[in-house]
Amino acid sequence: MDAMQDVQVEKGFVGAVRARDVTVRNAAAGAVAASGDVIVTNGGMGAAAVAGNLAITNGGSGPIAAGGNISIVNGGCQWIAAGGGATLGERSFVGAVLSPKVVVEDGGKILLDLPRALAFGAAMGVAIGLIVRGTRRTDDSSVAD
Repeated sequence: MDAMQDVQVEKGFVGAVRARDVTVRNAAAGAVAASGDVIVTNGGMGAAAVAGNLAITNGGSGPIAAGGNISIVNGGCQWIAAGGGATLGERSFVGAVLSPKVVVEDGGKILLDLPRALAFGAAMGVAIGLIVRGTRRTDDSSVAD
């Protein structure tokens, strides 16, 4: 669905939505692009690019990039990149968060926060370095033969 006005998706499924403000209620949407705000209640969506704020209650989403604030209660998503704040309410889960202000309320969970992300990055750097070093040694030894 492509419209630069407000769009409401209720009790159904839409493959993709591009609009000003988007409301998904008791429904699902594929990709969502909004120049305004997005509200998801009792539903879900795929990837979302939102210029304004995004709120999810009793639902889920794929990756989210928002210029404003993001709030999730009783739901989850893959990862969040928010220009404003990110609030994870009770029974909420996010794989990773990138935001200037993150609030995790009781019952909210982040799989990959900053300390874990740094540790993961360091471990991957060491592993890749060892692999590259091992392949170079193999290449050097085959040239000498």
